[in-house]
Amino acid sequence: MKSSATNNQFNQLIAALGTDLELTGEQIADIIWFSQKRLEISNIQNDTPSQSKNKSNTPEKLNIPPTNTPANLNTPPINTPTPAKPASAEIYPKTQEQTQEKPQTSSKNKPLPLRVPDAPSLREPLTLAQVLKPLMRRVESGRKTVLDETATVERTAAERICIPILKSEPEPWLDVALVVDESKSMLIWRHTIWELKKLLEHYGVFRDVRAWGLVTDENGQIYIRPGIGKNALQQRLASHREILDPNRRRLILLASDCVAAIWRNGAINQVLTDWTNAQPVAIIQMLPDWLWLKTGLGLGTSVNLASLTPGIANKHLLVKKQLLWKDINLNTGIKIPVFTLEPDKALPWSQMVAGKSDAVASGFVLSSAISSKPSHSKQATQTTIPQINPQERVYRFRMTASPMGRKLAGLLAAAPVINLPVVRLIQETLLPESRQVHVAEVFLGGLLKPLTPIEADTLPDTVQYDFMDDEIRGILLESAPVKDSADIFNAVSLYVAAELGKSLQDFVALLKAPEEADSEQVKPFAEVAIKILKRLGGEYGAFAEEIEGKSQTDTENIEKSEVIKGFPPLQNFEFRIRTVSFQEKTADINLQTFTFESATIELRKSEGDTEVIIHRHLQQSQYFIEDLGNGIELEMVLIPDGTFTMGAPEHEKGSDNSERPQHRATVPSFFIGKYQVTQAQWRVVANLPQVERKLKLEPSLFKGDNLPVEKISWYDAVEFCARLSNHTGKKYRLPSEAEWEYACRAGTTTPFHFGETITSELANYRANKTFADEPKGEYREQTTPAGQFPPNSFGLHDMHGNVWEWCLDYYHGNHEGAPIDGSAWIDPYNYNNDNRYRVLRGGSWFNIPGFCRSAFRYVDSPDVVDLIFGLRVACGVAP
Repeated sequence: MKSSATNNQFNQLIAALGTDLELTGEQIADIIWFSQKRLEISNIQNDTPSQSKNKSNTPEKLNIPPTNTPANLNTPPINTPTPAKPASAEIYPKTQEQTQEKPQTSSKNKPLPLRVPDAPSLREPLTLAQVLKPLMRRVESGRKTVLDETATVERTAAERICIPILKSEPEPWLDVALVVDESKSMLIWRHTIWELKKLLEHYGVFRDVRAWGLVTDENGQIYIRPGIGKNALQQRLASHREILDPNRRRLILLASDCVAAIWRNGAINQVLTDWTNAQPVAIIQMLPDWLWLKTGLGLGTSVNLASLTPGIANKHLLVKKQLLWKDINLNTGIKIPVFTLEPDKALPWSQMVAGKSDAVASGFVLSSAISSKPSHSKQATQTTIPQINPQERVYRFRMTASPMGRKLAGLLAAAPVINLPVVRLIQETLLPESRQVHVAEVFLGGLLKPLTPIEADTLPDTVQYDFMDDEIRGILLESAPVKDSADIFNAVSLYVAAELGKSLQDFVALLKAPEEADSEQVKPFAEVAIKILKRLGGEYGAFAEEIEGKSQTDTENIEKSEVIKGFPPLQNFEFRIRTVSFQEKTADINLQTFTFESATIELRKSEGDTEVIIHRHLQQSQYFIEDLGNGIELEMVLIPDGTFTMGAPEHEKGSDNSERPQHRATVPSFFIGKYQVTQAQWRVVANLPQVERKLKLEPSLFKGDNLPVEKISWYDAVEFCARLSNHTGKKYRLPSEAEWEYACRAGTTTPFHFGETITSELANYRANKTFADEPKGEYREQTTPAGQFPPNSFGLHDMHGNVWEWCLDYYHGNHEGAPIDGSAWIDPYNYNNDNRYRVLRGGSWFNIPGFCRSAFRYVDSPDVVDLIFGLRVACGVAP
C-alpha cells in the first residue's frame, strides 16, 4: 500500500510539472535527477561531525557587555546568523614581489594559529554539472558488447526461438585531460581544482578524467606530469604531446590564470598550437573576465567562437566576431575558448563543443608567430612601484570591482582575522549570492597583503592577510552598514574562539586581559578588534574602551610626564571634520576623497593628416556612497558651487538657437551620480514600495548589471527618485538642465568636456561619424558598462554618449528667460500639465557626435520609453 501510494504521488508530481508548468519530459527528468543529487549531498553534510569540539547544538553569539559591567555576559545577544557549513571561495593574492612590501612582524600582523576546516569551493556544483549536459553524449565503444533487449524480443517473437542479439556497449563520448598550470600564482586555486576534478569524474559526463600538471624546468622548457599538487612532485616529466588522442575524443581543459612568464613570453604558444591542431581545447580562467586583458591573454585578440561540428579541433572553429582588434591573422592564429567556473559562462562553450549551431563562446585568438623569449621576471621584480595612498587604493578598487566585490570588501573590513575560511564564512552568512570571481576581485584589488611568504608547498587556507594600510579598513567600514559589520565581527569572533578551543565567555575574558593568555594567540586579534569596535560605536565602542583600558592608562601617564628626552611636553590639539548636511534630514555624512584620471583631446595636424593626442590628468573630488542593499551601491559626487556660461556660441559646430542665448548661471553645490543609473541599481530600487506608479524590474534591451538602465520614461525616472528618497531619507531627484550642463562642462567652454572634439576611445557614440577632423572610430551599436571610459574633471563618467539622461525641466524652445540660479525651469501655471515635453541631455550610443555636445538639448514626451533613454540622479546640499 505504501509503495502504491508513493507511486501515485510520484505520478501526480510528474503530471503537475508537465501540465501546470508546461515542462518537457527531459526537463522533468533533470529536475528529479538534480533533486536526488541535492538530497545525497544534504545527507552527507548532515552526517558530518562537527569540527570543533566546543560547538553545541545551540550556537553561541558574542555579547558585547554594556559599559561598567564587565562581568555581565548575559546581555541579550545580537542576532547573527550562524552558518551550518562554510562555503569555499578561491583567491589569487598579491605576492611580496608584487606589493614591494615585506610582511611585518609586529604582534598585530602575526597570523593566529588557527585550525582550518575543510569546505567546498565550488558554490554551484550541481548547476555546473548541468551545464555540461550537452557533452553527455554516448557512442558505441567498439570494445564491449551488451544485450540488445529490443532486437532480441523482436527476433524471439518473429522466429519463436530465443537467440540473444548483442550490440556494442555505448560509452561516454569524450574523456578529459584536466591540465593544471602549476605556476606559483595558481596555488591559491588548489582546492577549487580538486573539486572540479571530482565533479568531472562523478557525474558520468565523461569516459575518463585524468589530471596533469603543467610545469617548467630550470631552463624554461614546458612539460606535463601525471597528477597535481604536492603529491605529484616525484612523477616523471613528459612531453605535452603525450595527452593527444589519435581518435580525437579527448577534451583538453587547461586551468590557469594566464599570468606566469610562459604566457607573456610566448613559450606556451607551441604547446597550445600542438593541442589546438588536434583536439578541442579550452582555458578555464580562474580570474574574472575584466582582468583577462591584463594577463597573457591580452597579447591576443578577443573573439566570439562557434562550431557547426561536434568535437572538432580548435583550428576548425569559426570566428563569429572580433571584439578587440589586433593585427593577428584569425585563420592561422591559435583559437581557444576561455570561460570561468560560473555556470552561465561555461554553458555557451559546452553547447559549442557539442556542435550547437547558434552557440557562441567567448575566447581569444593568440598569435602563433610569437616566439619564445627568456623570462624577464628578474627584471620585473626590480621595477619601482609608486607608493599609493590608502584613498587611492580604495578608489582604484571601487573603479574596477563589481558591486558584489565592493560589498564583500566592506564586510571583510569588519573581520579581525582575514583568511580563506573567514571569507567563506562571510559569504555564507551575508553574501550567499557571491561567487569565486568576487573573492578574486577583493584579493586582486590592491587592498590586501599576505602576512607570511607564499611558497610552492604553502597550504592556501593557512595564509592570513591584512590590509595594506589600517586606513583602508577604516574607509571600507565607513561605507558598510553598521549592522552588517557587527554581524561579521560576531561571526568571526565565534569562529576564532572555537578554533582556539575556547568558549565564547572565556574568549571575551581573554580579550579584556590578553596578557593573561598566550599573547601569540589573542593579542593580535585584540589589537585589530579594538579598532573595528571603535568604528562600530555604541556598546561595541564601549567594549573596545574596556579592552583598551590598561593601554590607555599607560598612554596617559606618558602624556603627563616629561621623560622623553629631547622633546617638549606633549600637548592636545583640536581639529575639525568636514560634514555635509542634507536639506531633508539632520543626519550628516562624512565625505571621502577619491583620485581619478580625466582626459582631454588635442588635435594635431601634420602634412594634411590630423592626429588625436589624448592627455591624462590626475585629479581629485569628493563623494559619498549610498548603500542600496543587496551589495549594490550608489556613488554620489559633490559638485562645488560656481558660475558658468550656459549654452553654445553661434560659431559652435552643430549648435542651433535652442541652445541660445548664452547666459551666466550660478549653481549651488549639489550631488550627482558618478555614473548613469545601472540595471543593478534600478532593480534594487524598483523592488522598493511603490509611490505613484509601477516600475519594471528589467526594462532594458541590453542586459547587464553594470550597463546603464534604458527604456526609461521621464515618469519612470521620477518614480525611481521618489522610491530612492523614501528608502534613504534624502531628497533624490533628476538634475536641472543648468545643473547637468554645469556638471558636464566641469569648467570647460568647448563643445565637449574632452575638448574641441570627441573620440570612441573616450566615449560611446556613433563614432563612424566625425565632428571635427578626427579619424573615425568604433561604433559599438549598444550601451557600454558604467566606468569604462575616463571621467570629466569633476569625476563624472559618460556625460557624453551611452544613454540620454532625463532632466527635471519642462522643455522651452530656447534659453530666453531661463533661471539663472541653477534651478529647474518649470512653469508654475502649467505645473500639472503632464503633456508638456521634457528635456534630455548628453546623447547616446546611437547618436552622432554633434548630439553628444555639452550644450545639446533633446526633447521628448514624458511617457515615451526608448532604448537610448536613461537617467542620472542628483540631490541637494543644505546651504
